[in-house]
Amino acid sequence: MADDEPTEADEVAETEAEDAEEIEATEEVAETEAEDAEEVEATEEVAETDEVEGTEATDGSADESDGSGEELSSLEDISGVGASKADALRAAGYESIDDVKAASQSELSEVDGVGNALAARIKADVGGLEVSEETDAEVEDDSADEDDEEEVETELRPRGHADKTPTLNDETARALAQKHREGKPAFRRQKYHAKKRVPESWRKPRGNLSKQRRGIKGKGDMVEAGFRSPTAARGLHPSGFEEVHVHNVDDLEGVDGDTQAVRIDSKVGARKRERIEEVAEDEEIRVLNPTYVETEVEE
Repeated sequence: MADDEPTEADEVAETEAEDAEEIEATEEVAETEAEDAEEVEATEEVAETDEVEGTEATDGSADESDGSGEELSSLEDISGVGASKADALRAAGYESIDDVKAASQSELSEVDGVGNALAARIKADVGGLEVSEETDAEVEDDSADEDDEEEVETELRPRGHADKTPTLNDETARALAQKHREGKPAFRRQKYHAKKRVPESWRKPRGNLSKQRRGIKGKGDMVEAGFRSPTAARGLHPSGFEEVHVHNVDDLEGVDGDTQAVRIDSKVGARKRERIEEVAEDEEIRVLNPTYVETEVEE
């Protein structure tokens, strides 16, 4: 039994063996980390190489684009310029590519057959495309014009002789004044104010118990002969003119502008109405229902 017990030497040997194993494991970990670091460095080198190649390619393409104008040998080689356009450029004094380069876009656009769009295309192909500031200036001018337009005061005024008055004799003038002075009742239907279903338009009451029919005060007047206008003023417009309905220009023939005024029918269109109003204005005939136009107010 004494021989089976471990001695101190055996314990020391086991400890040394364990330490050696730990050292080997540590070395393996260090080697693995070194390999990973090498892989990272290699990846970074590849990325740097790609960036350099991309930059060189970009520079090369830029150089090629810059030198595109130098590769053009004749006017026909320019994009959008054929034989006819080339002849037009030569006739305008642009014999070579250098002449086209030296010209501005606005000068090229003035050549016969070459517009502003083709001039911009030519300048882009040969190089030296200009960005003009005329657009900004035009926008500023438009805003200034809008401000000026807003400052102008306008109002709606009737077209034609809207202020014209008729030529009346003394009897008609007195009758018209009496008609305006006396007036006449509204002649509304009974009970129009009490029920929504009853309209205001006049209807003669026929019931035996109707207070309006019996003439009770406050129930409204009935239509009777005594309410008629003076004989000389009957059928006249409040202005004193005799109304004449027209549907076209031919209806204006025979209209007396001193005593008669025309009323354009409601079904007449805008174009025909305008012609009727123009002829009526030339013949000094008043239109009772004129078109209102917007005009500037004169100070």
